[in-house]
Amino acid sequence: MSDASTAGREGDFTARRSLAKSISAIESGGPEALAIEQRALQKPASAHVLGITGPPGAGKSSLINALLPHALDHYGAVAILAVDPSSSLTGGALLGDRVRMDYRHFDQKVFFRSMASRGYQGGIAAATRASVNVLDAAGWPLVIIETLGIGQVELDVMALADRVAVVLNPGWGDSFQANKAGLTEQGDAFVLNKADRPGLENAIMLLEQSLQCLPTMTPPAVFTTIATDGEGVPELWQALAQLMQDAPQEQQNRRRSHAVREGAKTQLLNDFEAFLASPAAASPENAPSDSAANLLQRFYRQQD
Repeated sequence: MSDASTAGREGDFTARRSLAKSISAIESGGPEALAIEQRALQKPASAHVLGITGPPGAGKSSLINALLPHALDHYGAVAILAVDPSSSLTGGALLGDRVRMDYRHFDQKVFFRSMASRGYQGGIAAATRASVNVLDAAGWPLVIIETLGIGQVELDVMALADRVAVVLNPGWGDSFQANKAGLTEQGDAFVLNKADRPGLENAIMLLEQSLQCLPTMTPPAVFTTIATDGEGVPELWQALAQLMQDAPQEQQNRRRSHAVREGAKTQLLNDFEAFLASPAAASPENAPSDSAANLLQRFYRQQD
């Protein structure tokens, strides 16, 4: 067990430095990462988790920055996980949203972590789920997840967040038909940021028409903001805070169930990789399909 993950293995997530080291160990993966998350899951879920998603350039980071003072007034402390593209050389976060966000004036009330996507599909890093659970166990009352913003439909932030806000811009309506199936189904609230740009009214019309087609009793609300000067941000936060307050317990239960399933999957893959490296995995020169079936049979027998 490395020193970097000792605090996480023992369940001491409250110290900021220990928390950062625990998340670093999670990003590195392996048995230590799984043990840290398992320990975190022993504590009752209590944090609210807000997902902020949308296409690249929508202004998600700026909007989070504008929402932050309101969130701090409401929750007292906020943790932010911002997923960035990975460097092809280092595998680390390439852009580093913290460059665009200055939280120093909030002192210890904000925990910020930029996470590398490392090629993971779905708009979030593979380690994000475990990191959310660790932050929850550490007592952070609100965790904000900013997704990568890759514009794909297979965004899975819904599995982690209690509520999701989708951030778009005026002018995005030209490509709306090609993208709406994924993004409109993600959101509990929709934000047209950079509302001082041309095409706002048309974007509102297109978005509201698409949301009317969703199989929900009440379509999600559409908000307009200019994050850089704070216009519309108080109204947006008031709505988001109410949505978070109204989030059913089933949302947290779903997040925990997702963590258990993914943890079991990780453990199974780790066990199988270890088995493949063992002498027991040696396979005779048979047809590939027969060899694969025999290999799995030996693996399952070994697990028993």
